[in-house]
Amino acid sequence: MKGEPSDRATDLVLEGPPPESFRPSWLALLFAVVVAVLVGTAVGYRIGASPTATPQLAALPSLSPLPTPIASPSPTPSAVAVYFGIEASRALLKQGTYAYLNVDGTSFTNVRFSVPAGWTWSGRSLSKGGGGAPHGAAIFFFDAEVQVYADPCHWAAVQSHPPTGSSAADLMAALAAQPLRRATTPSKRPANAPGLANGWQGMSIQLTVPDRINFADCDKGQYRSWGPDNEARTHEGPGQRDIVWAVDLGPYDRLIIDAAWFPGTPAQVKSEIETILRSIAAGHWG
Repeated sequence: MKGEPSDRATDLVLEGPPPESFRPSWLALLFAVVVAVLVGTAVGYRIGASPTATPQLAALPSLSPLPTPIASPSPTPSAVAVYFGIEASRALLKQGTYAYLNVDGTSFTNVRFSVPAGWTWSGRSLSKGGGGAPHGAAIFFFDAEVQVYADPCHWAAVQSHPPTGSSAADLMAALAAQPLRRATTPSKRPANAPGLANGWQGMSIQLTVPDRINFADCDKGQYRSWGPDNEARTHEGPGQRDIVWAVDLGPYDRLIIDAAWFPGTPAQVKSEIETILRSIAAGHWG
């Protein structure tokens, strides 16, 4: 999708039973065969024995949309058991909870989120309605050092001074200073964190791409909030609205989530954006 780099991890892991449209891995099939053989043997052995209650398998925990961070009732999770873990690469997603592993390219930062039906995973972002104007929406994920441009339209020749710092507050201050963005006042927005009662500290800001700007007049035909090239947030069209949410996961470790939509995006889709954002949990499990 336009607006996201292409040289990073592209896979999601579905948390829960695999949907019908996905094919299980050979390891899952082998596991199922072994289980079937063992069950068949046990049944043959117990013919004639008095019946006993069949133990019930506990359901896998799922992440529900949460308005505020809460403590996890269980230890920090690993990814998903192989039997249930399947990769969804650039696919239309069914409703469910997913884990985006290795956001920063070092197997360190992971994100979990729940999505309604109809959203698409395109490698590093979720989208609906194509993601672009006039009706689309998208949610992008970044976890790397970025440089906010002093001028989002003319960004190629001049570096911002001073360089953008590594905290959520640093990113908010730099974005709020960009011209013609109609920036809101940055506000506190913590993120859910498995195993942490108070979650991660974070901040968010809402920005607007100017309605009447011609992208052809911008450097390389791109309107960018930040770079460098491999981490660039390149916008999809004039009038786009963005909530940029930055979360401090530790010293020099900042997760950035950019949720974008247009004036013509249906109200239901905008409501789904907020539902997804509230469900997000980030951490360093796995």
